[in-house]
Amino acid sequence: MNSLKNSVSGWFQNKNPEKNISPEFSPESLVSFRYNPRLKKSIRCQYNGLFGHPLVTLPAYMRNDDFALVRELISQWAELSQKRKTAKTKASTKELLERIWAATDQVLSDRGEKILESRGHFPPIRSKGKIHDLEQVLAAVNETYFKGELSCRITWSNRLGGMSFHTVRKDPYTKEPVHLISISQGYDSDNCPLYAVAGVVYHECLHIAIPPKIVGGRRSVHGRNFRQCEKRYIYYEEWMCWHREVLPKNIHSLRRIKKGLSQKKI
Repeated sequence: MNSLKNSVSGWFQNKNPEKNISPEFSPESLVSFRYNPRLKKSIRCQYNGLFGHPLVTLPAYMRNDDFALVRELISQWAELSQKRKTAKTKASTKELLERIWAATDQVLSDRGEKILESRGHFPPIRSKGKIHDLEQVLAAVNETYFKGELSCRITWSNRLGGMSFHTVRKDPYTKEPVHLISISQGYDSDNCPLYAVAGVVYHECLHIAIPPKIVGGRRSVHGRNFRQCEKRYIYYEEWMCWHREVLPKNIHSLRRIKKGLSQKKI
């Protein structure tokens, strides 16, 4: 447990910006910044001076040191926006904006603040739940069943449903493909034993280790090999029993709580 490899939260925390970086200028380019407290989900760029150096207006919350890496992505976007509008530059500009808001959501989430719900194609990583820490579970499953060689990130799902799932996303900083496992919030409950959480994490890890195949023109996700490997999990029967009998009740309770909160707001 103590030797967590490729820890989920570490992917972002290890990139903490250096201190004493001025929030007014990019240290890597000629882009300068100013801040407007009225902005929340938008950035504005204009070009000043003889050489047209970019001046970008940002939401006031981005002045904080935590957003230094986000500001560097924005400076790249500002410089790219100066170039001739070709199909290639338009596509690159759009991709940079997606990375900017995904990274912004992650910083806000790490700070315990509300994320920008309309933004962020890479969801914020939230591995520590109320009851279970998915990082620790993933590390144990990875070491036990995959020799610690599986590379992925894991988070509690933002969706209020019973489905856990695996997707491939782009890291907002490196642009590299990332395997992302999202676990149903129904597992983050005091009535959920650790073996059940480990079971669903193992299942989603198998989707990475055994990718889907095309068999007879059809996409096979849970083929024979997958099912055989899945049953190697030491608590397979106990997990499946909990999954069938308890998880639906937990999801129902979560939805009822959410509905009650919505009615109170009205």
